[in-house]
Amino acid sequence: MMKEMGAEGVQVEELYTLDMPEFEAVAPIFGLIFLYKWRPDEMRDGLPLPDPAPVNPHPEQLHSIFFANQVINAAAVTQALVTVLMNIHVPEVTLGPKLSEFKSYCTHLDPGLSGLAIHNASFIRDAHLKVSRPPPSPAADGLGPPPPRPGEVDEDVYHFITWVPVATPSGTLAVYELDSLQDAPLYLGEVPSAAAAPPPPPLPVPTGDAEADAEAEARAMAAAAAVRPPGTAWLGPAAARLRAYVEVYSVAEVRHLVLGVVAHRVAALLADLRAIRMRETEGTAREGDEEREADILHRLAVEEDRSTGWAAESARRRHDYMPFLVETLKLLASKGELTALIDAAREQKRAAAKAAAKAAKAARGGKAKASKGGGGGEDAAGGSRG
Repeated sequence: MMKEMGAEGVQVEELYTLDMPEFEAVAPIFGLIFLYKWRPDEMRDGLPLPDPAPVNPHPEQLHSIFFANQVINAAAVTQALVTVLMNIHVPEVTLGPKLSEFKSYCTHLDPGLSGLAIHNASFIRDAHLKVSRPPPSPAADGLGPPPPRPGEVDEDVYHFITWVPVATPSGTLAVYELDSLQDAPLYLGEVPSAAAAPPPPPLPVPTGDAEADAEAEARAMAAAAAVRPPGTAWLGPAAARLRAYVEVYSVAEVRHLVLGVVAHRVAALLADLRAIRMRETEGTAREGDEEREADILHRLAVEEDRSTGWAAESARRRHDYMPFLVETLKLLASKGELTALIDAAREQKRAAAKAAAKAAKAARGGKAKASKGGGGGEDAAGGSRG
């Protein structure tokens, strides 16, 4: 999806353990995303900060952070990815002309209007539709999802929270929580980072003078080139908050997903491979280059297999199976087999329910016998003591 929007040099990894070894295995990480199923009774104010809360020594920095409210329920993942992309300032990641122009356009918008801008951007919507599951087709009368009832909550409403590092003028990395239901970014603290550099200025607002605009954009891009990828230190405070959210929603059995926006693995591996082969050509090969080249080729093959699997999964997710299912049911009905299959399925369901009820009754009976037997033992023991 990010490639469809024009971004290059990044990919998304699903995260599970949320510990430092996992983070280091996919580093550099430019942002974390927590996506979860929203419910009407959820916390709208987010998790409370420790008392006393950290004080932001760089309040002026808030104006350079891209922050947008989630103003629509659909496409939560897309909005989260755009939020992280807009806050990446490293030369290895390029946003492309459309995202760069969009970022410049949103520079002076408030969070609500920035959220509407994401919703109304046609190139973002097109990228989302290319990878999202299409709505079921009305293949036959009476089939397809029922219309929503008044006051009914959509079963597929998701909300997202992101965490991003931002370089400060003092050479540290400030960590911010971007909760799209809140009014502003939440400052979590700072970590030392040798890789941090002063944050680049935002892309200038176009003035209409093509030559002046090109010069201003070139200066902004040159400043961005001075910023290097963040390390893993910033993930400490971010992961602590993330794990707290995961714990809360795991207890409540709320479906959730954790994603990391990381550097594109294939691009990095190919760059390493070109460097090794360049040294071989120039006769300046280093010790271990041969083993390193073999390892890179193996990892490239693994990434190719993963990419093939993702493509197949995306195709299955986007394929509309409704016409196939309807035609299958029609064919079974024309052969007189549909009624028998429905009856068999109902009988199987009744048998499964009966077996489950029997197992539950047996479990309750076993507990009752154990409790009764325990009481008898106590009486016997009491009698012998008497």
